Amino acid sequence: MTAISRRSMAAGAGLLVGAIAIAARAQQVPPQLASAVPVPKVTLRPLTINPQKVKGLSANLLRTHHDTEYAGTVKKLNAIGEQLAKADFADMPPEKVGELKREEQTAHNAVVLHEIYFDGLAEAPTRPAGLLAQALSRDFGSLDRWKAEFVGTARSLASGTGWVILAYTPRDKRLFNYRAENDSMAPAAAVPLLVMDMYEHAYSGDYGTDIAKYIEAFVQAIKWTNAERLYREAMRV
Repeated sequence: MTAISRRSMAAGAGLLVGAIAIAARAQQVPPQLASAVPVPKVTLRPLTINPQKVKGLSANLLRTHHDTEYAGTVKKLNAIGEQLAKADFADMPPEKVGELKREEQTAHNAVVLHEIYFDGLAEAPTRPAGLLAQALSRDFGSLDRWKAEFVGTARSLASGTGWVILAYTPRDKRLFNYRAENDSMAPAAAVPLLVMDMYEHAYSGDYGTDIAKYIEAFVQAIKWTNAERLYREAMRV
């Protein structure tokens, strides 16, 4: 056998041993880590308004709401995502899986609803226009009737809890006002266009327990152009 042949055989044997070693190491990696899918981080969105210019809601209330409550839900959702990405669901007790998935849904809804809440506030009064104004008249009879239902829905919630959501449902091709008693009750198959946070942190700093004054302040501060934009996007779903 020539020297070149011996060197070729040695190299081939070395590659085979290396491949076996790599395969052995791969088998030692816990299956939950080997198959884990990277979870994208949820990014904290800044306020899109000057909080000092929103009539009826103080800058301090809005900043605290954004920087504490909303930021806290973003942090929690990211933490839950990391736990789920590393979880071994084959060995995890069902009650633990249920707890994580329940918390994930709650945190996800809270993040999305908070973002629409803040984006839906205006620095100056606006009114519905265009296709959204037509849809409000079509589905509620008039803007005044929509407001009466929206406000009445808010007042029906227990003190310090829940959301009121104006949403478009592609399934029914119409608008609805939805009542969510907690973060986990966002409506299925609906696209939120406008949401009012009815949790205590959204109003108590300015209005204490006077929910009626907070509701009226929010309705007067709605940025209808944002709801119109979301409505046009939802119509393409």
